[in-house]
Amino acid sequence: MGQLCCFPFSRDEEKISKKPIGIQDLINEALHRERMALQSKVKQIKELLLKPETQAKIRWELFEGRSINNSNQGSDVDFSTTLT
Repeated sequence: MGQLCCFPFSRDEEKISKKPIGIQDLINEALHRERMALQSKVKQIKELLLKPETQAKIRWELFEGRSINNSNQGSDVDFSTTLT
């Protein structure tokens, strides 16, 4: 039987040729993966917050919704405020 094109070495040979991985290397790799995942989530949140629909909902919840609920109290809220 011939070798597969994708695996030029047997799995045992490949393990021997790589340098041993220490605990600190494993920790660093895990932290790197976690950091990348969190950065991706932060980027998604930033993009969501920049959408006009999201800004309108936030503005309504913070300002207009409050003035409707507190209609018996005076309100000096500036509705022209924009989120940036």
